[in-house]
Amino acid sequence: MNPNNESFHENQSAMIRKNIITIVLLYLLSYQCILSEPIIIEGLVIPRDNQGMYVRNPDGQFAIDWTKDTKVALVVNTRLFNGGQGNILDYQVHSSKEIIRFALPKGPVTGVVEVRHKSQLESKLKEAREENWIGEYDLRLFFGESLPQQMASTDDPRFIGLWDPTTNPRTLSINHKQFECSLKKGGQTNALLFNVLGTEDCKPFINRARIVGQRKGEVIHASEIHLTPIGDQAALDDSSLPRYLFIGDSVSGNYDRGLRKFLGGKFNLHHPPTNCGPSDSGVNNVVDWLGAYDQPGRHWDVISFNHGHWDSKNNKTTYQGNLEKIITELKKTKAKLIWVTTCPVPNGYPPAGDLRKDGRAPGRTAGVMRKFLNPWALEVIKKHPEISICDQWQFVKDNGAGIYKEFWSGKDVHFRGNPADKLGELLGWHVLGIINH
Repeated sequence: MNPNNESFHENQSAMIRKNIITIVLLYLLSYQCILSEPIIIEGLVIPRDNQGMYVRNPDGQFAIDWTKDTKVALVVNTRLFNGGQGNILDYQVHSSKEIIRFALPKGPVTGVVEVRHKSQLESKLKEAREENWIGEYDLRLFFGESLPQQMASTDDPRFIGLWDPTTNPRTLSINHKQFECSLKKGGQTNALLFNVLGTEDCKPFINRARIVGQRKGEVIHASEIHLTPIGDQAALDDSSLPRYLFIGDSVSGNYDRGLRKFLGGKFNLHHPPTNCGPSDSGVNNVVDWLGAYDQPGRHWDVISFNHGHWDSKNNKTTYQGNLEKIITELKKTKAKLIWVTTCPVPNGYPPAGDLRKDGRAPGRTAGVMRKFLNPWALEVIKKHPEISICDQWQFVKDNGAGIYKEFWSGKDVHFRGNPADKLGELLGWHVLGIINH
């Protein structure tokens, strides 16, 4: 054998082995990165053990681990700060009469507002310089902590200062200079309150959590937990009465009073702790809204649902697909289901034209529900004959010369007073009819 050939083959084999080892190492490294990738998960808190919890959402149930270094924050709409005094925060659970009282740690409160996009940094600094104003968006509050103060910069895009809720408007003081810290240009937002809660407050069934952490194997290790209390209305239920959940947007808030009055003493009534908004919100949140219905005392006997007004610019395929996904989750509860048709857009709005070129409905216009959204929904509901229909749209139409005369001539899709109560009463009669059928 030619020694040169033998040497060539040995070198070639060594190179192949080296390449294989390199490939394996790169694979293991990439696999490890996947296992520890940053992740954000949101959903209903479900019990697990003292080392963590489960979070359930439409994508499944996720195991969450926490440690002594995990930071827990209370999610609070900044409107709750209005008129706040002392070290007590009264937390009003959305769409509920339940108020949860939180004790706030004494001492300094550091406020942090981060500029999320570098492209916004110069405009935010200009607002601070010229208007003495820093918006509350993405406000993080650290109670009982005093952190080094600074203006936002390209190196660190955070405004950090001492936050004072007792001034009117609220202020953020940075190096002895006071800035208004509010939403004076409109909108609403949530703030994160740190050092108010701990992992022991992540109680199941009555909280929603947003987990910021890393996936390691089948478990997500939480660096931060943002907790939103959703209340424990089941604790106030009369166990001898059936449980009824009504899902809907602000119109369901309009008829809330009439519905509760009509069904009072006959049902335990519940509404998700939010404005349920468009159908894509239903897809993303229906698992949260249904809660732990497989647990004793948390089941549902009747569920009514509606999505429509917020979908007035949606297209047929997306809207119907969303309704099908929502119905799939609702059916899992074994409850009797009611579809509530979407109430009209009154004639104070311009008339609805044809579909847009991209297939979307023409938006909030008079006739859009009659021409598009309600017929689209009806096509879906007809595929599920076990779902009954409460036709609020037709009720408003039929009484257009009576209690809804003013509504039809106006430019407001909402209802108030007796017209709102009558919508609730109509739905109440329907609920009684199907529960006794």
